[in-house]
Amino acid sequence: MNLILYAIPAFMLLLLLELALDFRRKTGYYRLNDAIASLSTGMLSQTMGFATRFMGFLAYATLWAVLPHGELTMTPWLWLLAFVFYDFCYYWSHRCQHTINVLWGIHVVHHQSEEYNLTTALRQPFNGFFIGSVFYLPMLFAGFPPAVVVTVGSLNLIYQYWVHTRFIKTLGWVEQVLVTPMNHRVHHAINDPYIDRNFGGVFILWDRLFGTYQKELDEEPCVYGVRKPLQSWNPFYANMHVHWQLLQDCWHAERWRDKLRLWFMPTGWRPADVEARYPLARCLPDNQQKYDLRPPLPLALTVLALHILLMGFTVWFLLNVTMPGFGLALAHFIPLGGGLWLNSRLLEQKPGAAWQAMLFWASCAVLPWVVSGWLLPVQLSSILLLLPAVLIPLASGRRLLSQTV
Repeated sequence: MNLILYAIPAFMLLLLLELALDFRRKTGYYRLNDAIASLSTGMLSQTMGFATRFMGFLAYATLWAVLPHGELTMTPWLWLLAFVFYDFCYYWSHRCQHTINVLWGIHVVHHQSEEYNLTTALRQPFNGFFIGSVFYLPMLFAGFPPAVVVTVGSLNLIYQYWVHTRFIKTLGWVEQVLVTPMNHRVHHAINDPYIDRNFGGVFILWDRLFGTYQKELDEEPCVYGVRKPLQSWNPFYANMHVHWQLLQDCWHAERWRDKLRLWFMPTGWRPADVEARYPLARCLPDNQQKYDLRPPLPLALTVLALHILLMGFTVWFLLNVTMPGFGLALAHFIPLGGGLWLNSRLLEQKPGAAWQAMLFWASCAVLPWVVSGWLLPVQLSSILLLLPAVLIPLASGRRLLSQTV
């Protein structure tokens, strides 16, 4: 059972409480553009990722059916064992995602934010489940059914939400056993002492056992982000930019050996000839310049309003769209995926973004009338999908509207 959907109200409530605390204390832990970008990748993960999660579960179910295995009768103690076993597998999956180029290209999405708050927890890749699922196969061979693996996996991810905060400093002895905000802040930092440390999801014991633990140091304040900055609010680019760089390096590498091993070398490794001809700028804690392109206030408020509309549509999508109607799911994803992409273009004030968004949303308003089996009532969906086309020209101003595509 995927419990994450049912945890969304609690996620949003805690996020709003942290946002209110940030506003009251003027700590500056939130930026509108960064928060929308993080939430957008999470929405993309939950909607576009519905297909990859289904494929991952289907692969589990198929292996469960064809391979010899034991079958456990689940008791409370076995559920607890499954929860701990999953976190052990998660540790190794997470560690490999930080140390192998091709896997880092998936996981990097979660680390791209240059802030650290509860929206960062929701910043997830849409293809992570499918690729990472191989690390949990030992649970199947041990006799845990696929449904149990998915359920404890959901609980593991839900636990990790609350540790993405800077408002909780230290928790005493709890730091020795569980992953806490202090432990996980270290994991997200790009400071030298903190790189590739604290991989546990729920239990920090694995890091202590396998030599990857690092406490937060008073003399080394955490600096967040990645060493090759994303410099974009686009959730699609966020999911692809590392793999795109790997493809370019593969193309430019002179030796076939380097073209092949590049994908499986340690994170950040590049062939020497490629590094010499095409050096990449790196971000270090002492030279970080946060990506903080800010649109005019009316446009920022419009993007926020559109984002709230897309969040509501996302929840509706998750509650109503199922895999058996894949074509219909794809049709309903068009306003979501396109809306997230265009919102990022509006935030970045790209040339022609306002015209593109207006035309896109006006076109989407036609979808309920032409797609057979459209699930939302025609009148409601048409009004909702036309609303952005009305708001955007009111808020964008003449400059964005006058720019060419």
